Amino acid sequence: MNSGMYAALSGNLAAMRRMDVITNNLANINTSGFKKDKMTFEGLLASVTDPPAVPQSMTADPILQKENIFIDYASGPVSQTGNPLDLALDGEGFFAVTTPEGTAYTRQGTFRLSSEGNLVTSDGYPLQGQGGVNINIQGSHIEVDAKGQILVDGAAVGALALVDFEKPYSMTKTGSALLKPSDPQAVPQAAAARVQQGHLEGSNVESISEMVQLIENSRYFEACSKVIKGYEDMTIKAANEIGKL
Repeated sequence: MNSGMYAALSGNLAAMRRMDVITNNLANINTSGFKKDKMTFEGLLASVTDPPAVPQSMTADPILQKENIFIDYASGPVSQTGNPLDLALDGEGFFAVTTPEGTAYTRQGTFRLSSEGNLVTSDGYPLQGQGGVNINIQGSHIEVDAKGQILVDGAAVGALALVDFEKPYSMTKTGSALLKPSDPQAVPQAAAARVQQGHLEGSNVESISEMVQLIENSRYFEACSKVIKGYEDMTIKAANEIGKL
């Protein structure tokens, strides 16, 4: 296969992956605490891959598209809700929650009370207090100060576990705005973030920016497709001309 064909096919595959990233971002534009994904591209000579990505031939080595997907940890816009169980973080850090797969971390502050009185996420995962314990609330008036201290009817019942990790972050998404460190041995440290009760941090997805990228990506995909079609036409023409000889 012609090296140019490989390069165009590589571009099409990269555009398809980027389309998945963009559509997922747009689908979560209203998910509080969601962190958008970004994709970067770089050219890669096929001959330097191990093993080579394409068969060696007499043609020049094609330049393949290699994509890197990473999470944008920028804060989303904070809005006031007035709900005492809605919590937002001002600054760097995460809430710690207990999941069946272990501790996960999130910026999503849409908490509620379970039937047992535990403070849980919208998916029912317990929010961790300091020391990893569940936060149980039995009372009507709930106050959470900037440091995460929780008072119910004026009595202290615990404090939120607010944690952070070394920069740059290296985390993976596990769904529902939950994150886990890529390194299982990563040790969380105390976060400097301040808690805002009655507020929620929204998604950091910008609809206009994502739509512009969607259009650009579609045009790029079409351009690669035209290149592939051109090579196909050239191959057909060459085969027909040779057949006449």
